[in-house]
Amino acid sequence: MRECLEMIGLDAELLDPIVFGWRYEPQIKHDFYKPKEVFCNWDTHAPLVCECKRWPWVTYLDETGHVRTLDPKILGSRILTTVIEKGLNHITPKPLQTAKIIAEVCEAWDRIASMIPDVYIRNWPSNEAAVKQHINYRVRMAVQNCQTTPMIDVMTTPEAKRQLEWVHKHLYISGADKAANTPTFFCKTLAREQALARMNSDDFSLVVSDNNVPETPEQVVKQLLGEPPLQEFPPLRPDLPYLMGIYKAHKNKMRWLTNADGCVFSEITICLTAILKGIQEALQNVADDFYARAKFFGGKTNACWILGSTQEFAINLPDKITTIYTGDITKCYEAIPLEGDQGLTTAMTNLVNLAFAHQNHLHKDLFLIQKKNGELEAEWKPLRHSSVKATRMDPTKVIELNHFIIRNTYVRLGDRVWRQVRGIPMGFSCSPLWCNLYLFYFEYNFITRLARLGRYDLLRLFEHTFRYMDDLVSMNNPMILRFLDPDQVESEGNPFWIYPLRFLAMQNEMDNPFVNTDGSLVNLSAHFLSLQIQIIRVDGTFLTTKYDKRRSLPFKVSLYIHRDSNRPVANSSKVILGQVFALFYLINTAGGVVLEIDNLVECFVEKGFHRYALRRLILSGLDRIILTSPLTPVQAVLEIFFDIWREPANRPPQLDDSANSS
Repeated sequence: MRECLEMIGLDAELLDPIVFGWRYEPQIKHDFYKPKEVFCNWDTHAPLVCECKRWPWVTYLDETGHVRTLDPKILGSRILTTVIEKGLNHITPKPLQTAKIIAEVCEAWDRIASMIPDVYIRNWPSNEAAVKQHINYRVRMAVQNCQTTPMIDVMTTPEAKRQLEWVHKHLYISGADKAANTPTFFCKTLAREQALARMNSDDFSLVVSDNNVPETPEQVVKQLLGEPPLQEFPPLRPDLPYLMGIYKAHKNKMRWLTNADGCVFSEITICLTAILKGIQEALQNVADDFYARAKFFGGKTNACWILGSTQEFAINLPDKITTIYTGDITKCYEAIPLEGDQGLTTAMTNLVNLAFAHQNHLHKDLFLIQKKNGELEAEWKPLRHSSVKATRMDPTKVIELNHFIIRNTYVRLGDRVWRQVRGIPMGFSCSPLWCNLYLFYFEYNFITRLARLGRYDLLRLFEHTFRYMDDLVSMNNPMILRFLDPDQVESEGNPFWIYPLRFLAMQNEMDNPFVNTDGSLVNLSAHFLSLQIQIIRVDGTFLTTKYDKRRSLPFKVSLYIHRDSNRPVANSSKVILGQVFALFYLINTAGGVVLEIDNLVECFVEKGFHRYALRRLILSGLDRIILTSPLTPVQAVLEIFFDIWREPANRPPQLDDSANSS
């Protein structure tokens, strides 16, 4: 592009404000993973007939006589097996299409030309011909310098298409739970049977007409489109969300999700997601104000337990840890009640009113703003703020949006529709925020209750308590088990309860806990998110290492994209270095960082990368990077690596040398 500008006498600086991006070919999961065909395109009234025993799959049948396996050889095709073994995130190499490349580069030039000053347009016919001729020449020269490329995309061969079409008639192929790039193969009939059992549970209610006839998806959509909220935020596609499953191979059962991509609720949930992010920001300010007041009275505590990442947790670790509790709120999404005093509707109403009351006191209101890239963002601005692209949101409007979506969580399965009456649908863009804010509602009420009761001694126990979604951690709090006892009376006068445990359930995730006779907890080792914490001394000194639950899975996990994938190898370099740099914020010993980097190198070697090229890339990256407040100094790790990674005299190719093969 710069050469083209210089050809016609224009300054190449015209390109400075323009960003060039990649448009990748789809990953192979788009060929193998077809959940809509399995869970939508079928008649729920027709009998389900399994044919697993009729086909040569005897070795793959489980005790119930159905196929449930992770062995890609079940595909019965050498081509498909070779491709899928590289992971569902693999992008098959494509044959070079010179004409297509030239057309795409010319299209990019036309878009740039539309932004060039009018002086260029005057001589457009002659300049256009010269530029297009230069593009044609440069592209053909670049193609000649490329290494050998495949003559055909293997996924488009008649054999692969024929075999994959046959497999899809009988099997449901998806990524494994906890390992999305690892393919699993599940009996299609069994998946539908279990989906029907899920929809017939107490969490869902079948949608029927006045004469007790099940309504069709089209009828439900027609009714929804007449509702005022959807008229204000009209959907691009009038489809209902549908139930889909992900095989939990380590537990031999399905994990149920709601696929809400491109559905009738997509636009309104995107809007609500932006609004709820603004609400959470305001509630963080509310918690900060309470923290300042509590600290003044000697009750230094943490009033907002919400975490955004593992790195944020690592940064907030205390200097000393004497005991640590970690727990999981099991089936959190499915268990949250929608109605009632402790339901999601009530919690969201109270939180929205609290957020607006706090911000209105600061003479601010919430505005929904559409950015230049089309994305929505909610910002708190002075009340006098006005903008053509900004929509002022009042608490009544936000509460109405919440209530509408919560009370209209329709889910499709086959040709019937159910409404979710308990739990949050896992799949809406606003669902994680609903879960976070619902739990925050009880946590903030608990903290303020302790203050009202004057129990500042108990407040101090929660200074180092945090939560990431449904994972809870509390450090230096030996009395935490008392607060999580489901037998505690849920009253305003009782300081020893946090969550409504008649709906929710806590599962301890500690390694080897010990409970004293007085109920106090002693636990010296636990994992939280990607961090393993080990207390090694009585004074509270501790070590941190990386924790990865996928290492304990009873099958081989596919993590990173294969070197042979059709994408720039420079992107792989960024992924590798990003993983390396993150370790310095998770592990507080140089030896621990070195061990994890070695493991990372081996993972990429399995994906076709060269071990010594990876080592040189990492050493070069560590030598240049400047990290802010890492747990482990970079120089200490470099010194170890310079000693143990002694390169042989015959230097292998650089990592970037493999770019042409991709």
